[in-house]
Amino acid sequence: MNIRTTSLSYNFDSEGNTTSVTVSLSGQGGSDYINANMAVTAEELTKDQTFDDLTKKDITTIARAKLAKAMAVKE
Repeated sequence: MNIRTTSLSYNFDSEGNTTSVTVSLSGQGGSDYINANMAVTAEELTKDQTFDDLTKKDITTIARAKLAKAMAVKE
């Protein structure tokens, strides 16, 4: 299934610091489809990363990995 990014939304605290980025993802394959909003938080960044350093591609990669982990079938 091809999953594409449909939006990025930056969330800020009262001092203007980025607290998280919400990534909207959508995909369809045949009769299957998925829509998800994944919030990337500071806790999910490495110790050397900040939101100001990350590109759209970097943030999307983190969100996609988080989606894959959340959707993994647990038996």
